[in-house]
Amino acid sequence: MILSKLKKPSIRFIAIGASAFAALMIAIALILYPTVPPLGAGSRFMVHQPDGVTPGHPFAFRDPDRYALIIYVNGSTAESKPDPCNTSRPGLNIPKTATDLVGQRIGGYEILLYAFCTPTKIGGFNQPESDGIPKVIRRADELQALLAYIARTGFPPERTFVMGQSAGGWAGLLVQRRGQTPFAGLVAFAPAFAGHTGRRKDVWQQERDRQAAFIAQAPRLNALVYGFEQDRFEPPQVMEWLRAVPGVTYVTLSGRSLYGMDCDNKAPHVTVFKDCFRYFQQRRILDYLAAQLPAAVPQM
Repeated sequence: MILSKLKKPSIRFIAIGASAFAALMIAIALILYPTVPPLGAGSRFMVHQPDGVTPGHPFAFRDPDRYALIIYVNGSTAESKPDPCNTSRPGLNIPKTATDLVGQRIGGYEILLYAFCTPTKIGGFNQPESDGIPKVIRRADELQALLAYIARTGFPPERTFVMGQSAGGWAGLLVQRRGQTPFAGLVAFAPAFAGHTGRRKDVWQQERDRQAAFIAQAPRLNALVYGFEQDRFEPPQVMEWLRAVPGVTYVTLSGRSLYGMDCDNKAPHVTVFKDCFRYFQQRRILDYLAAQLPAAVPQM
């Protein structure tokens, strides 16, 4: 009989087929359930945690069409010192300027704020027996991985923002300049990472200038950046290169008083944490965020 002449599939063929099927299932699983990147201790939604999120699926919003998402990245301490990231309440490492945005509506969307405590706490630049990689570069890599993960979960990059102070803002600039992981826009408060202007060691000044040149070569960015007079890290007068990048709105403010209100501020670099800034700049920030958003789909 003809059927008796048909050869049975070999064990090798079956094994290859099974391996290919397993690989396909793994690929599908990675698409449907992407691996969560490392999240540093303290990473959490501030003020309000949306329904649907779990430790294994931290951005699985039950109603994703409802939200615009801000990822906040805190500043850093010295390269060899561990960065604190205390998110137990607003105003510690996450300014009320950011947390007060939660729940407000822009362009038909409700704002969520996720405080991302990057896993990297200590850097390796100009440190003995280390890999030489600056802390801010590692943190930018981790931020980029988180943004890529959020996009893979299905939440749209055009409704995902980055916000950060000091080295957090600088990391946001680096990620946006790379252009590998798009997001809607960046709000950076006093971006910096390399210590005080005029007091840096040559090796730090060279690294700062190298990174600044990389950012400055961007054909276009999309950022609202605040610089503060009397800031000892990156005062506005040394940031003209950033102001010149197309798409950057650079706002220079006093670090001592705003619109006649005393900021009670001995450190202009952290003006974003002061009530004087929060009272007078929240509207500008909201307007910037709203201008970047697509039109909301009416809720039925």
